[in-house]
Amino acid sequence: MDFEYHSGKFPVHPKPFEGRFPPPPHRNEPMSFGFTGGPPTQYGHTTLVYLIGVVSSLLFAISGRLQNVEKEKVKSELAFLKAQINPHFLFNTLNSIYALALKKDDKTADAVVQLSELMRYIMTNSNDEVIELSKEINYINNFISLQKTRLGNTVNVDYNVTGNTFGKVITPLILISFIENAFKHGVNPDQTSEICIKIDIEDEMLTLYVSNKKTFSIQSDSGIGLHNTIERLKLVYPNKHHLKIEDSAEKYIVNLSVKIR
Repeated sequence: MDFEYHSGKFPVHPKPFEGRFPPPPHRNEPMSFGFTGGPPTQYGHTTLVYLIGVVSSLLFAISGRLQNVEKEKVKSELAFLKAQINPHFLFNTLNSIYALALKKDDKTADAVVQLSELMRYIMTNSNDEVIELSKEINYINNFISLQKTRLGNTVNVDYNVTGNTFGKVITPLILISFIENAFKHGVNPDQTSEICIKIDIEDEMLTLYVSNKKTFSIQSDSGIGLHNTIERLKLVYPNKHHLKIEDSAEKYIVNLSVKIR
């Protein structure tokens, strides 16, 4: 260690801060505090990449978790809605057959067979996410046939299906509530009623048109079937359907377009 000597040749302690800091810059030399304007060091670059990777992984995990939660929510809501729709439909159809039985109509036995076919379809396919469109159309055919059996000549039903159903699928029981609603509120036993039902399939688009003249009905109706179908459409076909309902004093008209697969 170097020492500084005075003229008296006595050793003295080194200056307390000497050698611990770099010498001050020259007058024209800019001050530097350890940061430069040049490119980052390799260590800083590696740290930045690591942090980006950690944040990206966290965001991906959170996004996946939210998607799973949303899927479970949709499944739960659909299960709840289906549980309400099926008993609702069964109740209305049994009322129809009961009316036949009271009149001791010979068609009562046929109506029971038709109902069994309808219930078999519900029990077998209603929990599927999608079903062949041809099977859903056949289910609607059976339902309308059952209603014609019950109502006889008191209602004129203009029912027509156009287009090709081959290779196409649809969510089961997504159309029937609109058709059922027409028979429930568009039929008056004291006068001839008219119901129009049109189903058109073109490429990936299915269009349903249902219209009925409003009649006075003593049936109590909470609207649960129709309401639940509208909610199911929102859940199953978000941004893939368009529903327009015209509810006037004389008519009830439904125009539904659904993008199917």
